[in-house]
Amino acid sequence: MLHQRNLHLPDYSCVLCNGVHLETRDHLFFHCQFSIACWRYICPTFTPQLNVHRNIMELKRHLDVPFHMEIIALVCWSIWRTRNDCIFNNLRPSLYQCRHIFKGELNLVFHRAKRKTYSNFKVWIDRFR
Repeated sequence: MLHQRNLHLPDYSCVLCNGVHLETRDHLFFHCQFSIACWRYICPTFTPQLNVHRNIMELKRHLDVPFHMEIIALVCWSIWRTRNDCIFNNLRPSLYQCRHIFKGELNLVFHRAKRKTYSNFKVWIDRFR
C-alpha cells in the first residue's frame, strides 16, 4: 500500500520470510511461511486460500467457535507485532514470541468478555497453555 501511495522505502519485501516475497496484506497475514506456522498453531487444519475473505471464511469454518473473529484478529495482530519488532527493534522473528503475544492478548480479551456470551472461551484458551 505504501508503494502504491508513492511512499518510498528501501525495500518492500517481507521481513518474516527473509525478503523472498513482496509484503502484501494477503502474503503477510496468510501466505508467508511464518504466518502459516502461526495459523497452524491455532488451527492445524488451516490451508491458505486465494484472498483474505476466503481465508477468514475458512478459519471460521475450522475454528467453529462464536468468537472466531476475535481469534483471527488477535493472530493477525500478533503477526503484525512480530513483524514490527523485527523492523523497528531489530528482533529476529520467532514463533515463540508470536504465540506469547497471542496468548497475552487473548487473556486480555477474555477478561473483558461477558462471561455468559463467551462461556467456552476459557476452555478454548486453556488448550494453549
